[in-house]
Amino acid sequence: MTEDESAALSGEQRRALLVLGYLFLRMGQFARAKKLFAALLALDPGDAWARRSLAAAFLALGDGAAALEHIDKVMGTAPPPSRDAALHLLKARALWLTGRADEAKNAVNAWLAAGGERL
Repeated sequence: MTEDESAALSGEQRRALLVLGYLFLRMGQFARAKKLFAALLALDPGDAWARRSLAAAFLALGDGAAALEHIDKVMGTAPPPSRDAALHLLKARALWLTGRADEAKNAVNAWLAAGGERL
């Protein structure tokens, strides 16, 4: 077995680690969640769920700039589908944390336009 093959995770292992990271987020263990999601991204930089979750961990830790970097990578250049409308709320919070209130308001409006309901 090569080093690349041993570093890869099976789908079941990946899902288990994503669930563990989610539990870390729910329990307020944000630093642990950040480490876990960063490790998952190191193994697979294209893992959108790990990237979204890492952004959520950064937001919980108050690092809006790092969160915004990951959110922008997930969202790409095209608007996300309506099932991913919550990304706009994550982006709004990240923008707010970085002091970009007008852009944060625009992100909330984009969330509403994508099917979000008024809070």
